[in-house]
Amino acid sequence: MAYETFWEPQGIRWVFSGTVTDEDLIRSNEELYEDPRFPEIRYEIADFRSVEGILENASSETVRRVARMDMAQSSRNPDLKVAILATTLLIKGFARMYALFGDESRWEIRIFETEEDARRWFAA
Repeated sequence: MAYETFWEPQGIRWVFSGTVTDEDLIRSNEELYEDPRFPEIRYEIADFRSVEGILENASSETVRRVARMDMAQSSRNPDLKVAILATTLLIKGFARMYALFGDESRWEIRIFETEEDARRWFAA
């Protein structure tokens, strides 16, 4: 598994590392939706800063699929803030693609280079 999941009092944080595949992205979302804490969380952090082979095996169709999954679940938690932590152009590009595909959800989606900036945004 190329990610670890950390539940926090008001949110969830995933730390992705190594080479992330389509299955990793889809499975992390499925685990979130299956958890009874999902409707109550206020934020989500997807940290891709330690990824070496990000999306080598993943595709834009997977990014679109994850965004559609999120749109479908946004009715269960409509006020969620999603922070994507990315430092490379490739990851930022996929993050922007996710944000565009997920534009129909009520979730706020932003891309940050640091976790500190994301947490300040959550607190605002």
